Amino acid sequence: MPGYISKDFVHFGCGLPLKPDSVWTSIPYSVQKNIRKAESSGVTIKKVLGKKGDIVILRSMWYDPNDPNMPSDLSENEFMFIAYDKTECPVGAVILLPVGNHLFLNNLAGSEEGKKLRVQDYILWHCVNYFSDSDYKYIDVGVSYRQTLYDFFKKWQVISYPVIFNVPQNKLNISIYPFNSYLYNSYPDDSKIKYVENEFSKILNNRKYTFVPNIEEAKKILHRLNYEYIERTYTFDDISSENPFVIDLTKIFSVQFGVLIVNLQIDDKAMWNVHRAWDPFKKNISYTNLADELLNFDLIIAKRKRNIEIIGNYFSLEDIRCNKKDELIPSAFYFIYQLNNNYHNKLNDFAIPHYFNSETNEIGIPIHQNIKKSELEYLYAIFRGVLNLCSEWEFTGKYSDLK
Repeated sequence: MPGYISKDFVHFGCGLPLKPDSVWTSIPYSVQKNIRKAESSGVTIKKVLGKKGDIVILRSMWYDPNDPNMPSDLSENEFMFIAYDKTECPVGAVILLPVGNHLFLNNLAGSEEGKKLRVQDYILWHCVNYFSDSDYKYIDVGVSYRQTLYDFFKKWQVISYPVIFNVPQNKLNISIYPFNSYLYNSYPDDSKIKYVENEFSKILNNRKYTFVPNIEEAKKILHRLNYEYIERTYTFDDISSENPFVIDLTKIFSVQFGVLIVNLQIDDKAMWNVHRAWDPFKKNISYTNLADELLNFDLIIAKRKRNIEIIGNYFSLEDIRCNKKDELIPSAFYFIYQLNNNYHNKLNDFAIPHYFNSETNEIGIPIHQNIKKSELEYLYAIFRGVLNLCSEWEFTGKYSDLK
């Protein structure tokens, strides 16, 4: 019978910066004592090539000697260290694999004697010092959904990051657009409708415009009138534009319907008789629902920028920065990374809508004003699940018993 597998909720991984002074002051006193004990007991640590004989030593200490996820040998840019007691007997080992700007803790083990000497803590401390002057930024100690192992990782959690591997049964409903059913109002309000009409005139510098129920109808109308379809939802502040262009209100405000065709005014009769797209009911409902947000339009922009900052702080762990667009209103957090195709596929698995350009490998993830901080963490957690090398491990069904 297959074992229970979790990993379908956001957990928090443990990162260890390669800065000995700050690490020493951050780790618990109990870990400091363990390091001193191993040191005073004469434990030494040597870098090895990670070839077959070295791996055999690690397997002899590993909880599952036949673990298929264990590397058979390491390449030149991968790292392995073995710890020895004062009699030169191996008592611990570690494998660190480069992932972008950090080192992933692939394996860390101690023999029974090594555990008595607290060798695993000592090995990690040695690695922090060994790589302190390297180009790597931190060691990803990792995350575990097994309490006892996670307790060990937590001792070394100087940096914390959200991570999730498996798709949950009940997925988070994160839209790339800001529509929020909690803000929905089904009754039109004449005063709000009038306010919105006046505000749109101001924002658009008194340019003519026509309300259309959706993008599809806007495209049909422009095609019918021999105009090129141009969407400028997030960049409509250029007053020099004279050709008709489209603003999709559903991408900016918490509404289900509504598009403005700017620099084109079509009267109601033509909208009905010619274009068959006259829908004053949707217009009134949409204007009523977006009125309060339009009243605080600057707040929408500020919230989106703040959300970019929040999720950007997580992505900065991998030296990833947001690709800024020439936009009045930020539309998404855009970035390019070597694993973006994998991230794109994973976002699809989690049913998260996003932008993806397969030619440039650029991804844009939602940051609109109605996304919560926990949802931004969820988006990064999915990325982190892709980044974590154990996401590709084969499940062995082997467990160590609780003691």
